[in-house]
Amino acid sequence: MKKLLAAMLVALLMVGCGDDGESGEDSPESNQTSAETTPAKTDISAEGKPFTIPDLSMEMLWCKPGTFTMGSPKSEEDRELFGTDETQHTVTLTKGFWLGKHEVTQTQWQSIMKSNPSEYKGANHPVEKVSWKDATAFCYMLTERERNAGRLPVGWAFALPTEAQWEYACRAGTKTAYSFGAAITEKQVNIKRNIGKSTSVGSYPANAWGFHDMHGNVWEWCHDWYGKDPTGSVTDPMGPASGSLRVKRGGSWRSRGHFLRSARRSHDTPGLRRYYLGFRVALRFIGE
Repeated sequence: MKKLLAAMLVALLMVGCGDDGESGEDSPESNQTSAETTPAKTDISAEGKPFTIPDLSMEMLWCKPGTFTMGSPKSEEDRELFGTDETQHTVTLTKGFWLGKHEVTQTQWQSIMKSNPSEYKGANHPVEKVSWKDATAFCYMLTERERNAGRLPVGWAFALPTEAQWEYACRAGTKTAYSFGAAITEKQVNIKRNIGKSTSVGSYPANAWGFHDMHGNVWEWCHDWYGKDPTGSVTDPMGPASGSLRVKRGGSWRSRGHFLRSARRSHDTPGLRRYYLGFRVALRFIGE
């Protein structure tokens, strides 16, 4: 079976492999380790390595399984502005996953969805004005395309990252308020209306694991229904089983610094579309 998967999995890597309080209103090398199961068409030596989705130029970076502290300490600056919404707890992710190096761009969206709803047009700008439902539809159609092309083994799918996966990748091994340290500046991220709109993905420095724009540019939808943080240790959390609001993370070009902290949680209705709201794609194991 391993030989069959390996033979099937060569093509993909050969080609390269918040709101602002206005909800509803206007080392990478150390992280790139082997996976237990590989969702890209490659040989066994390429498991756990970055790859690029064919025809989309969508770069995916590997996040190895691991344990981290999610949430923020009570002493973190500006935490008190958001009450008890960031309870610290230990999270263990037992399965590795791939996550987009950048937010999904307008060119990538248009290639799959044949439209461009964005307010601030730009081929390499993040797609925005997309709802949670729109984002999950994109993931579904991308999954079907790659499955039909024979590039995804059973059980793997493109999807929105879980909230825990998102924070794990955002922190990239850090425990500070931001992945860049205790503070953040306009030279590091697109924030505080400095530019006045979204900017091309990758215009600002990456975090320690190679991800760009985890803070700022556009808010990013996550998989989870919004709910209270757990108080004890959890493994592979997926969020509440039901709810009325979906999680979004990371802040946007409109946001002040405290909205962009790694632990900062926000949420909106799944049908909301705003010019500061987009997403990035994960490739994760969802079951046989």
